[in-house]
Amino acid sequence: MRKPDFIRYLSMNDLHREARDTWLRNAFGTYEHHTFVDLETRFLSIAESDYETLIIGGNDPVRAARFLRINRPILTRKVKIALMHGSLASKRAKLLNAGFDDVFDSARMGGEEAAMRCAAIAARYRAAANQVRAELELASSLERVANVHLLGKRERQLLKLLAERLGEPVSHYKLRTELGNSTDELSYNYLKVLASNLRAKLKSPYVLVPGGQGSYKITSMQGSKYP
Repeated sequence: MRKPDFIRYLSMNDLHREARDTWLRNAFGTYEHHTFVDLETRFLSIAESDYETLIIGGNDPVRAARFLRINRPILTRKVKIALMHGSLASKRAKLLNAGFDDVFDSARMGGEEAAMRCAAIAARYRAAANQVRAELELASSLERVANVHLLGKRERQLLKLLAERLGEPVSHYKLRTELGNSTDELSYNYLKVLASNLRAKLKSPYVLVPGGQGSYKITSMQGSKYP
């Protein structure tokens, strides 16, 4: 499991700053270090380079929670870690409730564990971002092929199954199975009706045609010899 690509660290100037800073340096090695300032936001947006993880070091959960709340729109897609030293469970709970992804305690947690936990959270953020990107790309591809706003739920599902393998045949059996529910397969006649309805809502140059051997496919008529 890899470490986060880049960390930005904001450190409160309090009694345990040196202990936290030393622990963080041993745990993560490389990061961009700034002194925490309550109403300062430029370190979140125009500092030396982009980052995927923000660590706020300090034993005052009220200040850290307020900072997170004020800057929430900027930090939506960032991993947010609070770093304390000798903290109470009640204070860690406040920070988690405020929206931090995790709370590390430099007096209790080993650096290797912290690095692994931080990397795991970052991986989940990347996976979520990839999922959103994939859904947007799928929506864009469907809109390119058909007038999606005209489609019913089942028609859209049929379009998705066929568009994922654009130009390739998809068997009637697979389509009926995927479009059915957990107990019943979609009937062949209903599939024919859905295919007919979808065919009328495709955008030029795309057409829905038999794919041979009991299948359908969506293909482009541009450069095609299909009659």
